[in-house]
Amino acid sequence: MRAIFETLFDIIYLISVITVGLIMMKKGKEYRQFYLFGIMAVVLGFGDAFHLVPRILVLCSGNMEAFSMYLGLGKMITSLTMTIFYVLLYYVWCFRYEVKDHTKLDRIV
Repeated sequence: MRAIFETLFDIIYLISVITVGLIMMKKGKEYRQFYLFGIMAVVLGFGDAFHLVPRILVLCSGNMEAFSMYLGLGKMITSLTMTIFYVLLYYVWCFRYEVKDHTKLDRIV
């Protein structure tokens, strides 16, 4: 039962976040902040797919050993895409609140 609900949730989540992100990118070309949020959603969705798809396969097959490498690789890729997500969020914050003279903070980020 858990495998069914978790699998459905993961699939609906991935399709939704990537679709919404692509729509935001398509319709938000003249609005920089809206476009950046779309990019963030797509990065988040594709990054999460790298660890959720192997997880779905494990849940449906019950064979953890066959997918253990993909689970580990997926978690690594998800971690990297989350980093990109938060860097984009920083730039959205700078744009939204018109932060000026933030070169030191840029270097830290």
